[in-house]
Amino acid sequence: MKAILLARAGIEGYKSPMKSNFSGDRIAKVISTLRTSCWSHFLPRFAVAGCALHLLLLTTQAVVPEHTVENGAVHLRGVGPDNPIIYDNDWWFDVFDNNYLWAQASLGKADLRGNIVSRDMWKWDKGYLYPMQKCVEDAEKALKLARDSGLKNIPDATLGSDRVLTRPESGRIKDTVAQPTPGSQLIIVEARQATPEKPLLIVSGGPLTTVANALLLAPDIAPRIVVFNILVSHYGYNGKDGWAAYIVAKQTRYVDWGGRSFWDRNSVFTAKDFEGLPQNPFCDDMRRLIKSDLGQANQLGDGAPLVWLFNPGCWTGVESHRAEFKGKAVEFNPAKPGEAGDVLVIPKAATDLKTSREEFFRMLTNPRLFP
Repeated sequence: MKAILLARAGIEGYKSPMKSNFSGDRIAKVISTLRTSCWSHFLPRFAVAGCALHLLLLTTQAVVPEHTVENGAVHLRGVGPDNPIIYDNDWWFDVFDNNYLWAQASLGKADLRGNIVSRDMWKWDKGYLYPMQKCVEDAEKALKLARDSGLKNIPDATLGSDRVLTRPESGRIKDTVAQPTPGSQLIIVEARQATPEKPLLIVSGGPLTTVANALLLAPDIAPRIVVFNILVSHYGYNGKDGWAAYIVAKQTRYVDWGGRSFWDRNSVFTAKDFEGLPQNPFCDDMRRLIKSDLGQANQLGDGAPLVWLFNPGCWTGVESHRAEFKGKAVEFNPAKPGEAGDVLVIPKAATDLKTSREEFFRMLTNPRLFP
């Protein structure tokens, strides 16, 4: 079956790339709860639905994820290796993220619900630098290498957003015109299966357009997800759809790695680190990448949240930032003392590179990984 799914994700009965997960409408659940609780004695019938909707709208504002730093390690409340995960990226051969995540999924250590392909939005204002089809082909090739090497439990890829969101003249998020895609619908379906206490984790290595579309289409999912990305601030590495990034920062729990800093060349990996991996298409391509200028520059790429998820010691500190939209970019700036933040930022300086490297290879050298 062709890897890119054009499923009608969000229609009742839809089956996700790995399993059937449709859970129904959250508003109906809230209404049911109100009708069967003590509130039913005080609320007229015509007010129940309105109260339920109001309760949902109250949850669609940004909040910095609850966190602690204990013994030099960052912990997020309700977030751990057993949360459901969706991985969303544009390119699949410029970093090592999917290698690590798919290895975890293959051994049953990661509950991977989907792989979404979003378009690279660079130079969107000049007609886009890369066609969506290139990103699709990249994902299909990566999936084939993994499966040819014996990895399993890896969902087929799902099409995400192929154009940026337009900031409305009003400047209000609620007036943004959404662009439904199978990827945004997959996020909605899976998020509605999750809970605020055990949310769906969305790890993005590209623009946040698909995630933003999901939030626009279904605001009720906002408290049920936590989003991770790197360097979207100030029109950075993954920030070319600035309005989408602003929506995510303002509407849900969001964690950004790096602030405005990127990896130093060969700071996490060197070619020697990959020499001991097995001989197969999956590992051979990692050896190819780390020998290239791109691999030596990108290093752990978008994968900082992934290694942290399985080893919290990879992150040692946090900062609370406010999100602002300026021109065509979202900007994250430190919140003032006593000021509420929108985004949890993990500074590059608060990243333990040695622990990150050890966690990556702990998984890739697992003797049970390859047949």
